[in-house]
Amino acid sequence: MKHLGDKDSRLNGIYWIEDAGPCSAVYVLDGGRTLIDAGNMYGLIDEIEDLVSPEKIERVILTHSHFDHVGGLVEIYQIANPDLYVHKLTRGYLDLHRPPFPEFFAALQKEGKLKFLDDGDVIRGEYKLEVLHTPGHTAGDICLYLPDIKTLASGDLVLGADHQYGLVLSKPDEVCGGRMKDRISSLKRLLSLDVRTLLPGHGSPIISNGHDQIKIQLLESFRIQEGKNSEVPWLRMAEVLQEINDLKGALDCCREALKINPDCNDALQIAAEIES
Repeated sequence: MKHLGDKDSRLNGIYWIEDAGPCSAVYVLDGGRTLIDAGNMYGLIDEIEDLVSPEKIERVILTHSHFDHVGGLVEIYQIANPDLYVHKLTRGYLDLHRPPFPEFFAALQKEGKLKFLDDGDVIRGEYKLEVLHTPGHTAGDICLYLPDIKTLASGDLVLGADHQYGLVLSKPDEVCGGRMKDRISSLKRLLSLDVRTLLPGHGSPIISNGHDQIKIQLLESFRIQEGKNSEVPWLRMAEVLQEINDLKGALDCCREALKINPDCNDALQIAAEIES
């Protein structure tokens, strides 16, 4: 477990348990009382014991329903009895896991330990966590925004720049309601936020330029949707960046579009508007 506050004092009290293989990262806040995601392999409790007695875990917040973010709950609930927070659309997809997980989640719900989140909800602790419903990878994806420190826990919507599987791992899972059009809409929404630090579900945290990684993954989504050799992804990206007043970025995208198609009138028009 690594203390991100050692890299930037703004992040004091936020810990990262690194993802390994088919296992998500886990983020630990509030002195060990709050976990974002649960991974899916044994050893999580040993990591948490370096900070606090695991019995003190009060809440686990799941960014989505996939097993590599959920499986570690088995180990957690052998030691502690936290509340489990999920988006309301995630609930049904949790029952797609093999037994005993459907029974486990049903028991939590019966006991009142399963809490449902919606867009705009706020979870308060040492840091305020704003819940953003960001479908795309699955229907019930959430990101958590910490506005006081300009930090975003992005689940699998935006992965770390160093993750070897990149967009492959975060692609829409249609079985769980994922759709590329929703992914693009969610990434566009994230671009409106002031994100300095990115806490991804896989790959290393990005401490100081997390906003750039959101832009990179939005562009890659456009390229998957429109074609990697087309000027259209660059044009669509230019339009998005122009809307959020990133004029330099928009102009750079226009130039890339014009490299592919020098007669792209839309790119010429956007560039002219920016340069006028």
